[in-house]
Amino acid sequence: MVFAGPSGWFLYQSACSTAGAAERISLVLHAVMCLVMIPMVWPWGARVPHGPQAAVLGASAAWFVASAVRARRMTPAVKDAHHALMSAVMAWMVVMPMPLPTDGAAPRMDGGHAAMGRMSGPAPAAVTLAAYCLVAAVVWLAEAGTATSPESPARRLPAAAGHAAMSLGAGVLTLAMA
Repeated sequence: MVFAGPSGWFLYQSACSTAGAAERISLVLHAVMCLVMIPMVWPWGARVPHGPQAAVLGASAAWFVASAVRARRMTPAVKDAHHALMSAVMAWMVVMPMPLPTDGAAPRMDGGHAAMGRMSGPAPAAVTLAAYCLVAAVVWLAEAGTATSPESPARRLPAAAGHAAMSLGAGVLTLAMA
């Protein structure tokens, strides 16, 4: 599954990390974000309790904001700011779930179903956020191939793919919920 694999990778990296506690916490939070996205894409996901998910994702957003503020260099600060935004978007998606038809049919991309009538279209803020998420997915994948990181490509690629999957998923789900 698109989100289960990266979640496992982030947990594995957390267990194997020689970095400090802050890095391990960040890796575990990435795993949690991946796991929370799994029920978001399935009809049964609406039955998963929203409160605990929103609380954990809100705490994750706060953690990454603090990490961005604490960062000594621009690149880690920007990445942590991105992770904070993704956590906040996911918390919003959990609290404001996509409207699902009561007849068990798949949700429609226009944000509702036939009985609700035609909506005027997605909000400009949602489109902007979705566009940001989709661009971020491409940036994460492009970064995986760069040689400037001290990490080996074998370590960079799965992490970048996980970040890209979360960004892509957040973008698509933001559009679907708009």
